[in-house]
Amino acid sequence: FSDLVDKKSLNDIKIYNMGTIQWTLIRSVFAIVLGIVTVKWPDQVLGYIVSIIGIMFIATGIVALLNYFSRRKKVISKSFSYIPVESIGSILLGLCLALMPTVFIGFLMYVLGFLLLLAGIFQILTLASIQRNTTVALFFYLFPVLILITGIIILINPFDSMNTVLIVFGIAAIVYGIIDIINYFKFR
Repeated sequence: FSDLVDKKSLNDIKIYNMGTIQWTLIRSVFAIVLGIVTVKWPDQVLGYIVSIIGIMFIATGIVALLNYFSRRKKVISKSFSYIPVESIGSILLGLCLALMPTVFIGFLMYVLGFLLLLAGIFQILTLASIQRNTTVALFFYLFPVLILITGIIILINPFDSMNTVLIVFGIAAIVYGIIDIINYFKFR
């Protein structure tokens, strides 16, 4: 029986590690693709991102509204008093985002800067954690520090030259994705 438990535990660990591998690779490839698209079309990418976020708000609002109407028909009693305010609000916000993306682009610049700041901090903390068990060359800290600095620059001055900031963000996203893949295979 103990052999079965050990094998089961080993299989659980393998399944967990496969999930980690897949998540790391998916996250890294997504960062690289986002970076390439941002570098290639910096003047258009923000409008598309805001519009996509708007479409996501519209979709979730519609699903919630449909859920409200389907539950309303099923519930006969008067105790069910849910009003679909959130659903309608989500749809209206989504329409504003999708139809007027330029209004929200400034906010998005701050979000992008914050995400880069977090990505740089996360990679530095990951490398510091790894360094407790093995030697990590200072070279591996270079790109996370550059990503962190890029995030700070975007947060401090997001409006002067959005295209330049977006190109820098795109390059940082590509570097983040590549370094994440390298770190995974080097330190796994």
